[in-house]
Amino acid sequence: MNHPATLATILVVDDSESIRILVRAYLQEAEYRVLEAVNGLSGLDICRRQPPDLILLDIFMPEMDGFELCARLQKEKLLSNIPVIMLTAVDNSETKTRAFTLGAVDYLTKPFNKEEILARIRTHLKISSLNHSLQQANRVLRANQEQLMQGIQAAAELQKNLLPKRVPDCKSLRFTSYFRPCQGVGGDIYNVQRLDDEHLAFSILDVSGHGFPAAIMTALATQALSPSGGIVKKASLRDSRQHITAPRKVLQNLDREFPIERFNLYMTIAYLLLNTRNNTFHYSCAGHPPPLHLSNDGTITLLDTGGPPAGLGGLGGSWLEGQGHLGCGERIFFYTDGLTQHTNEEKELYSQDRLIDSIRKSRDLSLQAAVQNIIGELKQFGNQAEPDDDITLLAVERLE
Repeated sequence: MNHPATLATILVVDDSESIRILVRAYLQEAEYRVLEAVNGLSGLDICRRQPPDLILLDIFMPEMDGFELCARLQKEKLLSNIPVIMLTAVDNSETKTRAFTLGAVDYLTKPFNKEEILARIRTHLKISSLNHSLQQANRVLRANQEQLMQGIQAAAELQKNLLPKRVPDCKSLRFTSYFRPCQGVGGDIYNVQRLDDEHLAFSILDVSGHGFPAAIMTALATQALSPSGGIVKKASLRDSRQHITAPRKVLQNLDREFPIERFNLYMTIAYLLLNTRNNTFHYSCAGHPPPLHLSNDGTITLLDTGGPPAGLGGLGGSWLEGQGHLGCGERIFFYTDGLTQHTNEEKELYSQDRLIDSIRKSRDLSLQAAVQNIIGELKQFGNQAEPDDDITLLAVERLE
């Protein structure tokens, strides 16, 4: 029913033959296609067989009057959007009110003026065409949104599958985590993986931005950081044995593999390499919030040695490397800035200081309970509001 005005079809429903002849002459002169019905019943039959673009409808007719036809049209989905202009000799507020209540879009009294009736028809045909276009656009939008949501759900499931389920082949360590993308999928990811008999690698990264682009880059970065990705293990030129790459070199490799010119995104990352035989570790941070090392005496050390975010070409510099020892019962907390930058109603940041305080207060709890307590305090601080950034927390503990 979205025709140009010169091809639009008008149905005239009136029991007066003289009125139909007059209106037909006006409409045909204006190049409209005209259909006619002598009462509401035959008009309804015509509408069901070939729906018109607009109806000129008399009120008082035998068998089925204009009011009943209006009511019938509103009950049928395919006919309810046809604009109806009442064309009648009755001119009182009660009749007009009833006509508009039943779905009429306009009301003209007989005798009518040719220019006026044609102007009203043109106006309502244009409005109907615009409504039809809007409905079509809404249908396309809903279909696209549904397709997008299906894609987001699939991507979210894929992203969850990238997360580690346990510490690989290491009975002396325990870890637990909290992972909450703000848009179903996001730019946060963490991993714990065995590189060889002596080394475990812990990584947490945050790609700039949110949604699909960031999620795709996290998946690519996760693959690059896997033992088979060529970044964290490298064969020696002298033999075929694989050698573990130092953390600062890992960040340099990431910076080279994911330049901002290629992806229009960059990433922050904290990468820690733990020797599971002597429990020493080396680490480096690329613009990422520093992991927090909780010692047995309650001291918290910021593991903040590193350099700029990866993907920015090193900003003319390089990455430094820190080291430490993970004692029995000690913990390391990795997190993204979505946690420390979570805000409350007063626009206050949760902050690193609050996180450190929460970690200290939870030190006597089990690792899982400690993480639950930290996230609980975070949510309480934000009054349970939905975060506007991805939030990730990874906690690792060396067992007694």
